[in-house]
Amino acid sequence: MNLSIRTKLNLWYTSLLFVSLIAFGAVFSYSLLKIFIYRMDTQISSVANMMVHTIIRPSGEIFLPRDFDIILGRFFGVRTAGNFIQVLDPHGEIVARSSNLEDFRLPLTKGTYHAAIGGATTYEVVRNVGRYPARVVTKPIMLGDKGLVMIVQVGSSLEGMDEIFHSMAYILVSGIFASVLVAAAVGSFLAKKALKPVATITEAARRIKVENLNERIPAAGPQDEIGRLTATMNEMIERLEKSFKQIRQFTADASHELKTPLTILKGEMEIALRTKGDTAYMREVLASSLEEIDRMSYIVRSLLDLAKMDVEKGATAREKVSLDRVLAERHDQLKRRALDSGIQLDIIENEPLVITGDLVRISQLVFNLIDNAIKYTPGGGKVELSLKAEGGNAVLSVRDTGVGIACEDLPYIFDRFYRVDKVRTRDVHGAGLGLSICKEIVLAHGGAIEVESEPGKGSRFIVSFPLAGDRGLGRQAFA
Repeated sequence: MNLSIRTKLNLWYTSLLFVSLIAFGAVFSYSLLKIFIYRMDTQISSVANMMVHTIIRPSGEIFLPRDFDIILGRFFGVRTAGNFIQVLDPHGEIVARSSNLEDFRLPLTKGTYHAAIGGATTYEVVRNVGRYPARVVTKPIMLGDKGLVMIVQVGSSLEGMDEIFHSMAYILVSGIFASVLVAAAVGSFLAKKALKPVATITEAARRIKVENLNERIPAAGPQDEIGRLTATMNEMIERLEKSFKQIRQFTADASHELKTPLTILKGEMEIALRTKGDTAYMREVLASSLEEIDRMSYIVRSLLDLAKMDVEKGATAREKVSLDRVLAERHDQLKRRALDSGIQLDIIENEPLVITGDLVRISQLVFNLIDNAIKYTPGGGKVELSLKAEGGNAVLSVRDTGVGIACEDLPYIFDRFYRVDKVRTRDVHGAGLGLSICKEIVLAHGGAIEVESEPGKGSRFIVSFPLAGDRGLGRQAFA
């Protein structure tokens, strides 16, 4: 059975109130009963004690006249009215009874009789004395060597207590049910009022679709649980809007980047088909087509890398990586290319540092940064590499003397497909994915990447990774 939160809250609230009131009524009734019994025991015990002192003379003789209760009350001041009094001999036979007992007698059970023989006073509730039960005290009279000479029983009807408890039970039951009904009505109203913002949030959330992700759920009222829920949902919608924008932009950029080489390929192939007998031109067309195919392959490979890293977020391989060894290997790999471009590629500093991560991805990161620096540095320039420890981090720096990046472009250079062609050389071909891949690799390893640049003077990319904590492993990471 599916119940609404409002109904569940109301049921829980009224059930808890009902149980609490029942528990309170039971505790209150029990406490009142104990007080009532205690006071009655005190009263009948007092009468029993006065009876003992009154009917026994100093000589030890029992003085028990007829209608003794009336005589005791009139001449000796013993208040016996309202009490049942019964005197028995040591064998449990009735010797005398108060006039108000009439044809009834106070029962003497075997347990009570044996307790009296032993000199113990007992209290009990007995029935068959009129319409209502009675509270009876049985007190033995012991005389020196004679032992048990008489048993005095004094009882008091529980009629008053019975009426009080019946009335109280009626009041309690009526009050409990009335309170629960009122609480259910009030609880339903309060639950409806408290959950009204949730209904508003639900309606607003249903209205928001892909087409109108710019809308937000109206936030009103204090910053309580509902207010925080509204804020959280608005933040989630904002993230979704940003993600959809990125997906749209990414799709558009990818389509554009792939469309360009395809268009070139198609045009060149159509011209080549109309050309006859020009072998040199055909070779030129084929060479150009290979360049466009290589460009498409690079774009597709980069897109696959980014997609794979998006899927693998939080699941990066964890192994000891000697970052200084990676830097040295990538330097040796790209040094010949730098010399061919007339660029000086040097390692300024290379401390033996170990980080934890994916060796393949770290190698790709270092390669991309050095390749990017060579690509945007004109002939005669320099690219300087350095690796050192700073504050528990391994800091890798790649500095070039290239064309630099304008200040307005710096916040966007790590975005996918973003290129700064207006300040970079026109003959550089790229898809704007290299730095995006670098950023994803750095973030996946818990690091940070920054860039410092000045147009016309060059750029410096700074990457920091948490150290693995054991530099001594640096030379064995690839063993």
